Amino acid sequence: MALNLVVCLKQIPNPDLQFQIAPDGKDIKRDSLNYKLNGADEYALEEAVRIKEKNGGRVVALTLGPKRVEPMLREALAKGADEAVRVSLDDPAAFDVGRNARILAATIKTLPYDLVLTGVQSDDYGNSATGGLVAGLLGLPHASVVTRVAVRSGGLEVACELEGGLERVYSLPLPALLTIQFGANTPRYAPLPAIMKAARQPIKEVDPEALGLTGWDSVPLPYSFDVVGLAPPSAKGHAEMVTGPVADQAKRLAQLLREKGFVRR
Repeated sequence: MALNLVVCLKQIPNPDLQFQIAPDGKDIKRDSLNYKLNGADEYALEEAVRIKEKNGGRVVALTLGPKRVEPMLREALAKGADEAVRVSLDDPAAFDVGRNARILAATIKTLPYDLVLTGVQSDDYGNSATGGLVAGLLGLPHASVVTRVAVRSGGLEVACELEGGLERVYSLPLPALLTIQFGANTPRYAPLPAIMKAARQPIKEVDPEALGLTGWDSVPLPYSFDVVGLAPPSAKGHAEMVTGPVADQAKRLAQLLREKGFVRR
C-alpha cells in the first residue's frame, strides 16, 4: 500500500558548541553558530524512507525556519525524501511549541498525507510536545516513542518503548502521526550522486499568506508566551577526581558510595 508520508524536521545548533547568552538574556548568541539536523528527526526521516522503499509512496520533508535550514532539507532529499518544503519562519529561537505546531499543522493540511512522522523530541528544548500537538490539531490518532512500524491492511502496527525495557504494540488506522524514538533504525549516509542531485532540486517555500495567515503573530493561540530569561545552570558542588592505582581508585569509590548513602552495609 503506497503512502504519502510527511516527515517534520528541525534544525538545531550543534550541541558540541559552547553557548553564550545573548545580551537581551532571552536567547543564545547565534551569530557564529553552526547547525545540524535534530538527532531524533534523523530516525524519523530514515523510518519514512524505509516505509516508502518497502510499500511505495512519497516522502515530503517539512520544516519551519529561515533560509539557513535549506542545507538540512537538501540532506533529507539526498537520503531519500522526494520533496522538501520550508515554511519561512524568521524566528531564530522559535521557543513557542504551540505556535510551531499550529503552523506545521496548517502546512500539512495543504499536502497529501497518510502518515506524519516526527522525532520523539528536540535536542535543544526537549519538550516532546510537537508531534502530539500536531496530531491533536489535525485530529489524527498517534503513538509516541515508536521503535518499530509495520504497514498492515487498513493501517499500522507500531511498537512503543516503555520503561524497564518493555514495549506496547498498537494498531492504528490511517491517516496517523508517529513520533520516532532514538535508535529505532540506523540512519543511512547519503551517497555522493544523491548529494549532487539534491543540490539541484528545488525547495518549496511556503509563506504565511498561503496558509491563510497574515503574519505569524496572527496564529491563533489560547495563551500568551514569552521567554523571561536564559541562564546557565548554577554550580551545585565540586567534583572529586580520584587518581592513583586502579585498586586505590576502587577503594575510594566504594568509600564515597557508602558515605553518600548509595550502599548500605
